[in-house]
Amino acid sequence: MNLHFSNDHDFHDFTIELKNRLASRPLRELDRPSLRASAVMMLIMEKDNEAQVLLTKRTSKVGTHKGDMSFPGGTRDEEDKNLLATALRETREEVGIAPEDIEVLGEFDHFMSIAGFHVSTFIGIIPYPCAYTVSEDEIEACVEVPLHLFRDKKFDKKQEIEFEGDTYNIYHYYYGRYEIWGLTARILTDFGTKILAP
Repeated sequence: MNLHFSNDHDFHDFTIELKNRLASRPLRELDRPSLRASAVMMLIMEKDNEAQVLLTKRTSKVGTHKGDMSFPGGTRDEEDKNLLATALRETREEVGIAPEDIEVLGEFDHFMSIAGFHVSTFIGIIPYPCAYTVSEDEIEACVEVPLHLFRDKKFDKKQEIEFEGDTYNIYHYYYGRYEIWGLTARILTDFGTKILAP
């Protein structure tokens, strides 16, 4: 997919193609009822004539993944009617983006976190510039990162780990002073390979 744009029409075409690619492939789901249901929003925008993704740097005050780069998202509440509602609620709480300002394109694969979460991943488009109102207890910074880094696998380091009998690649990307690794990097790398690749 073309991730660089010369005009608004190019980004519109990208959005349509992205939505079609998400809808046309089978979703990888997990059957792990022991894991805690959670959801994240992968929010994409046009910035500097290319597709970029919003990531957040978590504070040292949060319960898990202190200081890590992550997507807006969190654990499902009983009041959430579904996991998309979880992702949208958490996005509003963490970075102040209202659901009506997000064009939801579809759902990507499910992932398992070694912290015990079953993570559903939803893809959305937001305008740029976008005014963020962060939860200071949870979010230290909002960072827009070019998507081509993950499509082209421009990682700086790769490790292999074993978890519950399976082997996983752990990617580390450095963008400015930020290190993107762990589950966030895995989701983005998979998304780049399965959705964004030509």
